Amino acid sequence: MMAEAAIDTKAPRVSVVMPVHRADPYLALAIESILRQTFSDFELLIVKNSPASELHDVILEAAAGDERVKIIEAPRIGGLALALNLGIAAARGEYIARMDGDDLSLPDRLMHQVRFMDAHSDVAVLGCRVQMIDENGDKVARPYPFYESDRAIRRILPLRTPMAHPSLMFRKDVLLEIAGYKFGHSSEDWELLIRIARKREWKMHNLDRVLFHYRRHSAQITRPERTKAVFQDTAGFLFSEFLRTFSWKYLAGIGIKHPLVVRARVAARRLSGDRVN
Repeated sequence: MMAEAAIDTKAPRVSVVMPVHRADPYLALAIESILRQTFSDFELLIVKNSPASELHDVILEAAAGDERVKIIEAPRIGGLALALNLGIAAARGEYIARMDGDDLSLPDRLMHQVRFMDAHSDVAVLGCRVQMIDENGDKVARPYPFYESDRAIRRILPLRTPMAHPSLMFRKDVLLEIAGYKFGHSSEDWELLIRIARKREWKMHNLDRVLFHYRRHSAQITRPERTKAVFQDTAGFLFSEFLRTFSWKYLAGIGIKHPLVVRARVAARRLSGDRVN
């Protein structure tokens, strides 16, 4: 029987929030990677962002009756920000860990993140080194950029997302204080980190060890007709932050995310032999 049918008065230390909207070949592996964590005091909140019956079936099969798994049905109005906020609202843990339905958490991920957060009360959000993988689970040569310290993360934040979103662990009270994810942003993780960075006392950190496999595959490609809208969303919140700070870096970040610049970078990667999109 799933945990949603039982009443557990003891809150777990960690709530893992995983929004899912398709039953692709990677979902079961992603769920299993959380259920096999060496740190076991967690709940896995799977926010089902699609009414597809096959999606529900895949989740139930992968969960295999594990009572730590709870399924949350998101309203059909959809949207990733809504799904994430539903997960935050339902979370009972002191820490909220992110997870996506096509990535893999290595077995010691939660253990190392909880230990660090327990030892560093000023850290609001914690990531780690990330190994990129392809559709087949093979390692990709192109590294995911790594910035370890709060200072390094803040320095690069106006230009790119310096922390891999699905690898992050947050303090729940921080997410509640800033009212979670904002709607209407295509880069909701980047926008969230920018708001967290407004408080200097909230530190950001990436552990210098690979604890997460970040999968890149063809289903993640942004459709050409969406490219302009994504850029407009991103440019909007970056320019808003420029108006708050008058830091030229936010203007540079807008330029870096221009569709022509993005396409040039993708073409360069393909020429260099990196076939991951």
